[in-house]
Amino acid sequence: MTTFLYIWLAAQAVSVSLVWLFTIGLGRTVNLTSAPRSVVIVAVKGPDREFEHFLTGLFAQDYPAFYRVIFAVESADDPAMALIQAYQARQPEQVSFVVAGASQDEGQKTANLRAALTQITPADDVVVFADANIRPASDWLQRLVEPLVGGKADVVSGFSWVVIKNRTLASYVLASMSAAVVTIPRLPLLNAAWGGSTALTRERCEALNLGAAWKGTLSDDLHLTVLAQRAGYTIAAPREILLRSFIAADGFTNIVAEATRWLLLFRIYLPATFAIAMIGLTFIAAGWIVAFASLFTQRQEAATILLIALALMLLRTAGRALVVARLWGKAGLRENLGFFILDPFIAPMAAILSAACGWFALFTKRTTWAGITYEITGPQRVRVVSRRAP
Repeated sequence: MTTFLYIWLAAQAVSVSLVWLFTIGLGRTVNLTSAPRSVVIVAVKGPDREFEHFLTGLFAQDYPAFYRVIFAVESADDPAMALIQAYQARQPEQVSFVVAGASQDEGQKTANLRAALTQITPADDVVVFADANIRPASDWLQRLVEPLVGGKADVVSGFSWVVIKNRTLASYVLASMSAAVVTIPRLPLLNAAWGGSTALTRERCEALNLGAAWKGTLSDDLHLTVLAQRAGYTIAAPREILLRSFIAADGFTNIVAEATRWLLLFRIYLPATFAIAMIGLTFIAAGWIVAFASLFTQRQEAATILLIALALMLLRTAGRALVVARLWGKAGLRENLGFFILDPFIAPMAAILSAACGWFALFTKRTTWAGITYEITGPQRVRVVSRRAP
């Protein structure tokens, strides 16, 4: 058992090293040599206080070329329409919307995106997909487009950095679970597209035939990842494209449901990635369980191992703080201060909960997302089970 714990400690040390490796050279300035005309597609559903922040950032882009935005909603009476129409009245050439209707045996977000794709024109050089709850910095669009213009990638994606709004333990644990994914070095062979912030040229979008390929899917981004891999496309995920997403988890039931859905979708769309992730998640969680259990043996080795593990978590948090400082400065450090204080100590809980959610996902077929319950049995085998009344 002691041998296992030493191997586990070594793995923890490697994971901490990867976080610090992520910080090297972070925060470079963007160098966009030319700016193609772009269209941003945003699937929207329901009222969300973050939507106003998203709109503010979206229309304050420091982008040297014209870009327009297509908002896709399920229904014309969606509460978000008031804000969309207000922007459309001020900027009619830049803002439009499309009503997709209720989804039929596919994700509602997917249905919305597919409807928006019909509005793309030959004048649009780059297609960008964005979630309505992110807070894009003023250089967000430039950073997404830069690798496409430079011929460095076929698909460019960012990742989400979770910021806590309500200071509950559940929210901090969710943030810790999320941070474990986003602060590791980017490797082209392992990169995945994230629907919250992804860009590709219109030619690539048409070659993938996303409108038809997305039919019947629940996960737009993971299915896009599979399609891009099959086509031999390169997916880039520049480290600087971290989008702040502010969350307030209602409780542990809520975050278990969220994390289980993430992992369920990975199991369905990227089964090999899911298998590798489950090995890693289970190993790390088992290490924490064994380390704490060993304390009851009253052996000094157990206490020493836990102290080393805690020291490693402190180092990991320091690396994450450096990431935030380089991307968002003192303001970013202030808004993440509570997380940085608690992160080293909630690491065991986050690791064990992540592994548990992975095992739940292994035997799960149903998930509820934005008020709609789906049953998913394959990449394009989705059934709408029920819809919550507005």
